[in-house]
Amino acid sequence: MPEDIKIYCGCMERVRHHVSVADTVFAGKINTGSEELNSELIFLHLRKALEEMAFSSLAANREKYSAARAQFATDWRAKGMLKHVAKVNPQFWPIPVTGPQEVAPGNKHFDRVTDGFLTQDEFVVLYDAASVLALHTRNPYASADDAVDLKYSVDGWSARIKALLSLHCVKLVDVHGLWVVRVGNGGPVEALTAVTDGDFVVEPAQ
Repeated sequence: MPEDIKIYCGCMERVRHHVSVADTVFAGKINTGSEELNSELIFLHLRKALEEMAFSSLAANREKYSAARAQFATDWRAKGMLKHVAKVNPQFWPIPVTGPQEVAPGNKHFDRVTDGFLTQDEFVVLYDAASVLALHTRNPYASADDAVDLKYSVDGWSARIKALLSLHCVKLVDVHGLWVVRVGNGGPVEALTAVTDGDFVVEPAQ
């Protein structure tokens, strides 16, 4: 497997691990004995999962990685992070798909998932909320209006991340091709390099 895909798959495995820890704490299978500390642990791992997602996208172009990584590492705001990633690959966001269906020998068709997955805008919402909940202590004199709006429950966020990544395609930079990546519930993350005819009919790259 090419080195860049190995890096990407490693990031995906760590995303899966962080989300799994958040799920386990949310389900009460890990309990610190404090509801507040449980919440901090959940959102710390969700935040780290999002960071791994952003880093994984940089693997699509090794030459531009170093400069973007240097900027990314010092930016704690989600919008700034995604801005730096987009400079490397404007089409960096994973494309969730279902399938595949074989349409010809060696050619497979994937349908795009249309809803229920984590979007770029939701990445920003969750990252910013997780940063507040995991890293900052709430002022006890703060008003109720200062409460963080999560938009979804913890298991709702988890489900949207999984819906985005369980089977997805990654568009590469300056290359006519993509990666097809499967993130299962366990075991190694699977990926292959493919080319597309523009309608998400893909075939293995030569």
